[in-house]
Amino acid sequence: MRAALLTRIGGPLEIREVPVPAIGPDEVLVRTLSSGVCRTDLHIQDGLAYVPGLPHIMGHEPAGVVVERGPSVSSVEVGDVVVPHLFVADEPCRFTRAGADAQALHLRGIIGVTLPGGFAEYFAAPARNLLRVPEGLDPRIAGLSSCAVVTALHAYRRGTVTPVRTAVVIGAGGIGQIILQLLAGAGISAAAVDVAEENLALAVRNGAEHTASAGAVDRASVLRAWAGSRAGDEGPADGADLVIDLVGTTASMADAAEYVRRRGRIVVVGEEPDFPGISSTVLAQRELEIVGSRNGDRNDQEDALRLLAEGVITPALDEEYPLDRVNEALARLRSGRARGRVIVTHTHNDQRGTR
Repeated sequence: MRAALLTRIGGPLEIREVPVPAIGPDEVLVRTLSSGVCRTDLHIQDGLAYVPGLPHIMGHEPAGVVVERGPSVSSVEVGDVVVPHLFVADEPCRFTRAGADAQALHLRGIIGVTLPGGFAEYFAAPARNLLRVPEGLDPRIAGLSSCAVVTALHAYRRGTVTPVRTAVVIGAGGIGQIILQLLAGAGISAAAVDVAEENLALAVRNGAEHTASAGAVDRASVLRAWAGSRAGDEGPADGADLVIDLVGTTASMADAAEYVRRRGRIVVVGEEPDFPGISSTVLAQRELEIVGSRNGDRNDQEDALRLLAEGVITPALDEEYPLDRVNEALARLRSGRARGRVIVTHTHNDQRGTR
C-alpha cells in the first residue's frame, strides 16, 4: 500500500510503498477514505509534544471502510464506515472503564500520533476503538470527530460543569469555531479573540456576539465590559464566567486571567512548551480554576458524531489534497491561510499488495 512517511523530524513526508498492516484477533483493517490535517500533525513533524518512532505514518482524523476483521471481532462488519477513537489501551483501568481512554494508565499509543494513522491507504485499529459513522454523514466530516470535534465538545463540557452565562474563546481556528457553535447553541453569550480578522468574521457567523483582535491594547477592558453587560453585573465589570484557551502560550494564559471573572474557570486546550503566565497570587486571591482538556472521552465522540449527523455542529472544510500532495496539505495549514479543516483524500485500486 502507499503511505506518507515521516522519516526525519523537520523533514517532508515521503510517499512510499509499505506493507498493509497485519491485524490481530481483536483488530480491524480499514480502507482509508479521508483524513483531516491537524496542528498536532505539524507538532509531530517539528518534534514538539509527540515524538513517535520513525518512520511514522501520521493522520489522526481518518475515516474509512472496514475491509477485514479479526476472528474475535463482532462489533463491526465488513463494509461499515468507521472512525477511530484514538487512544489505544492494552489493559483496562479506572479511566478506561469510565470511557476516559485519553488518561489510560496502560496506554499503548495514539492512532496517527504515536501509532500508524490515516495518511495511508489502510490503517488498523482494535475493534473497541472504532465507531460507526451515522448513515448519511460525509466521511470527510465524520473523521473530524476523532480530534477537532471531540476536542471542542470535551473542552466545552469541561468548562460548563457550573452555570455559564458568558464565555471568551481565545483562538478562533477550526476547534474554536466549533466551540462557538456549541456555546451559541446552549444560549451562552460568547466572544472570540484571534489575530486574524478573517477568523473573527467567521466567528460572528458561528455565533460570537463580540470579537476582539489579539493585538488590541484595550482588549481586556473591552471584553470585561462586554461580559459585565451580558451578565447584568452591578459595579465594575469583572469578566467572563468561562475562558477557553486554544493557544496555550504564556501570553494567552496571561490574557485568560485578564478576561475571566473572580471564581471563573479557564479551560486550557492549546499545547505549547510554555509556562502559564498567571501568578499564584492571582490564582489564590481571585479563586480561579484552571482545567486542562485533552481530546475527549468515548461518549464525547459518540455524541460528536450524532451532533455532526444532526447538523448541530458544522465544521468548515478548506482545501482537499490527494495523498501524493500531503506535503502541500501540511504547508496549507502551516501558512495560516486555511479557513477550515484541510483534508487528505484517498483513491484506491483495490489491490492491498503484500503483507
